[in-house]
This record gives sequence, structure tokens and C-alpha cells, in this order.
Amino acid sequence: MFLVLVETPSCAMSVRSWEAHLVERVRMGESVAGELLVATYRPVLLQQAMRVLRNPEDAHDAVQETFVKAFRSLGDFDTNRPLKPWLSRICSNVCVDTLRHRRTGTESLEPHEFMLADDSEDAHEASDRTWRHGVLLEAIAKLPCKYRRIVEMRHFHHMDVSEIAIELGKPEGTVKSWLFRARTLLRRELAPVLGAV
Repeated sequence: MFLVLVETPSCAMSVRSWEAHLVERVRMGESVAGELLVATYRPVLLQQAMRVLRNPEDAHDAVQETFVKAFRSLGDFDTNRPLKPWLSRICSNVCVDTLRHRRTGTESLEPHEFMLADDSEDAHEASDRTWRHGVLLEAIAKLPCKYRRIVEMRHFHHMDVSEIAIELGKPEGTVKSWLFRARTLLRRELAPVLGAV
């Protein structure tokens, strides 16, 4: 009987209402609902983590941590909002933390990371590209919250300005202004580092 209540959305149930229903079931402690939530969103989050981290083991760990953080905060989640962007933001933050640990910790880049690069790249080129990507993500992490969020939505989740405006409840003009300001701050932050390379 319960499985019928949490099956994937049908024509009679919108994705939003299905997500809200699923979240409520998880809040009630129903493990099957939690498993369904993970099964539904793990693939897209794993793709996102792989694009950023370029390391299968780190990506899987990041997704696992994403769900741990999400379940801890699920009680505060507003079910009137879409679930996927919320999970994606958590995953982005986890990936940024992972990259920051790579650069400030004692571990070096794993050799198998370079195997994920294009065949046309040698190890040096792949290392340089990974380093630049890490520098960019660290610069994004330093942005004020509203700018960081809008950059992630536009460039990580490939959302249009109109979609971002709806998600944030702001006019499109405000979104464009914030996006312009965020890019200006990023250029200012990155110029001394990447400009000299």
C-alpha cells in the first residue's frame, strides 16, 4: 500500500506535489521514501559532482555527503519550492569543500584524475586545467551568498535568467544585475592568480 503512495509522479500528480509528498514521507521516518528520494536524485547529483571533481571516488563521496546533509536539514525544507535545485546547491557546496581540502590538505591530485581528461591532453595540461578549475571554484565560494548562489544556478545548473528569477522570487533585471556584479567580482579575484599564469 505504501509503495503506491510514493511511486513516481503520474499525470494526476505534478512533480512539485510528488516531491512535497515524498519529503513529508521521509520526515515521517519512512525508510522506503528515503531510499526512493536517493534513487531519484543520485544520478543527476553524481553527474554534477563528476563535472566538478573529475574523480569517481570523490564524486560518490560528495553525493553521499550531500544526502546526509540534506536529510539533516529536510525538516527546514520548504516543500513549496523544487527539491532538485536545493539538493544541487548542497552538492555544489560539498564539492567546493572537497576541492578546498585538496588544495590546502596534504593530499595531492590523484593520478587517475588525469585519466578522465581528453586524450589530446598530456598530464601537465590536465593538471593545469584541474588547478584552474579549483581556483575558480574557490573564488566562487568567496562570493557573498546571493552572488555565489546565482553563479551556481546559472553556470553549474544551466538555469536561464527567467528560471533563476522565479526560483529567487526576484525581477529578471535584479538577477541580471547580480549576475553582472558577481562576474565582476570573480574577474577581480581571479586576475592576479590566473592572469600571471
